[in-house]
Amino acid sequence: MKKGWIDRFFGGLVLIGIGVVFLLQQMDWIDISIGSIISTYWPLILIYAGLKNIMTLNEKGSSLVGGFILLAIGGYFQSRELDLISVTPGDFFKFLIPIFLIVGGLVVIFKPQHKRSHSDNRMNSPITPVEHPPEPSELPSLHHLSDLPDGESQSTLDKQFEEKFGMHFDDKISSNSEDTKGYTNHERHHDNDDRKKRYKFNENHGEGKKINKSIFIGDIHMGRDYFELKPTNISQFIGDTVLDLTKAQIPYGKTTINISAFIGDIKIYVPDDMDLGIKVSANSFIGDMTILSESKSGFISTVSSSTPYYKDAQKRININISAFIGDIKVNTVA
Repeated sequence: MKKGWIDRFFGGLVLIGIGVVFLLQQMDWIDISIGSIISTYWPLILIYAGLKNIMTLNEKGSSLVGGFILLAIGGYFQSRELDLISVTPGDFFKFLIPIFLIVGGLVVIFKPQHKRSHSDNRMNSPITPVEHPPEPSELPSLHHLSDLPDGESQSTLDKQFEEKFGMHFDDKISSNSEDTKGYTNHERHHDNDDRKKRYKFNENHGEGKKINKSIFIGDIHMGRDYFELKPTNISQFIGDTVLDLTKAQIPYGKTTINISAFIGDIKIYVPDDMDLGIKVSANSFIGDMTILSESKSGFISTVSSSTPYYKDAQKRININISAFIGDIKVNTVA
């Protein structure tokens, strides 16, 4: 079932319900305020979110577990508001937590294999070949120059140069030589100092600017379009996180990215660049982890990995990932 259809269906029901209540009030058939309706039926929002996660399931065990949790919590509070049960919240959550752990373990054991997405296949996709170089027969022929005497061949080339650039070939060479003579060692040293200053400025320039994203239920996808990378903090309760750094403009210096999720998969794609250093620290309570060249699975896993020459790279990215239930993948993309 499509996600957009569910949103439209739920939104339509809400509007219809509000309209019916107002209509019945105007006809003096009922005497119910909107405030009392909201205070009584607010758990329906949690029930809707749980059903939405379950109905839009696409081989994601984490979404299934999160959907059942929201459904259970919403159903419990709605039953209390309607006086159908008398279980206290303490007793309810006392049983919910161990049941949640059991369901999470079953999902890890029986979770189906994920189908490779388009982003995953980019690492194994063949490189598009460049256009073939022209055949020797298609190149401009220079045989007529080789048949000429040395003096006439040189004269022909000089004439072509003068016609194209408007000056004599010997004058062009002498002017270039005079320009390079003025570039002294002192000026080279001055240029190197300027580069170092620019590098130091870029290293500290992004410290005051950060990207903060937080969401309770839903997915986060960064990197669909080109963007400027800044220190980033991402946190969510239920949902998947996809961060594509292949389209990011990465500044010089060190950039820190912190990602935390309670239930959901985390996928990060980084460019395979010799000038870029990547350092990843990840921990997960339940789930599989593939971090650069290292892999772990099971319960309470921790992985720390970095690319070669990380300390010597001018551009460095530190990624800290924490997840309770979900898979973590950090892959390099050529």
